[in-house]
Amino acid sequence: MPDTKRMKSKVALIGESSVGKTSLIRRFVRDEYDDKYLHTVGTKVSKVEITVPFGAATEVEVDLAIFDIMGQSGFKDMVKESFFYGCQGLLAVCDLTRADTLEAVHDWMSTATGVAGHVPAILMVNKMDLVKSRAFLDDQIERVARTWEMPVAFTSAKTGVGVDEAFHSLAISIVDVAMQGMEARKGEGDLRHKILLMVARKGTLGMSKKEFFENIQGISYNDLEKELTRLEREALIQINWRGPADFTVLITPLGSRATSGAQGASD
Repeated sequence: MPDTKRMKSKVALIGESSVGKTSLIRRFVRDEYDDKYLHTVGTKVSKVEITVPFGAATEVEVDLAIFDIMGQSGFKDMVKESFFYGCQGLLAVCDLTRADTLEAVHDWMSTATGVAGHVPAILMVNKMDLVKSRAFLDDQIERVARTWEMPVAFTSAKTGVGVDEAFHSLAISIVDVAMQGMEARKGEGDLRHKILLMVARKGTLGMSKKEFFENIQGISYNDLEKELTRLEREALIQINWRGPADFTVLITPLGSRATSGAQGASD
């Protein structure tokens, strides 16, 4: 049985009016299409749960909240803080039959990433069912995608081509980023715990810089210095410098109390 984890994620579809954002969401969430123009008034939220594999033994159940925004730029600027805050992924949509919608992706991505930060994103070139009426070439698409470091998905909300794949690809990227972040934080916690225990065991002798590198395999000087600085700021250790690049680290009474239970358990 795989190890199952759960997470919530917020993604946003961005792009000009009538590029098909609402229809793409409807196709993905309900597997439906409506020929009528579905005008979004303000913002809408759709929710769906998908399962994403992570490695050989883990799967992540993602509660995906998909935000749809009105395409007018004035509205975008008015609600950008609340709409894009906390987004973990972006789907930038353009209409294959309208060249202006591809160029507009730059403005939408600039606004979105200015609030959400550098998050996984995909450029969705929609309305592939109208490929005979295309208004721009592949090299123009690649230029936009390259600017924002995002892959391209060719989709059609009408036929369903590429829609599921685009949403699932974004979800996989979001899970990868989230899980890697968890591993990094776990690694930082392990390093902190290891340093405190080693320094506590040395007692009044303290632990030298050389001993740190002998006992913690693969650690860089920058990572060690960063963690020691944090611990000293919290009054858990005391760093005694013996020159510009050499030091000894002593445990403080507060640090001893913090590690006494953990030290006893690990002995």
